[in-house]
Amino acid sequence: MPARRSTAACSNSSPGSDANYTDEAAYKEKRKRNNDAVKKTREKSKQTAAQRKANVERLKKQNTQLETKIEEAKKNVETLKDLLLRQAKPEERDNIIKQIIEQPTDDEDDE
Repeated sequence: MPARRSTAACSNSSPGSDANYTDEAAYKEKRKRNNDAVKKTREKSKQTAAQRKANVERLKKQNTQLETKIEEAKKNVETLKDLLLRQAKPEERDNIIKQIIEQPTDDEDDE
């Protein structure tokens, strides 16, 4: 920012007076504090945006995993329905049911 111009009240002072110097120093300090505050605010905004973006990516990944689990569960349900409707041989049916039941689930990993 360009330096602030002297006001009419300061024009009565001589160019090198203490009042003019103090006014200019106060203005520069005020600008410095403002610039520092702006930098801090912008940095915080960038951090917040980065955190939000990371959270969105994490949730997308989690959503994809959950959709996969849902599809697997639907397939298992269909297989069980088919077994019941077809009335498969008891040994075959028991083996398939056992395989489905013994499949590890992601829920067990979360605990």
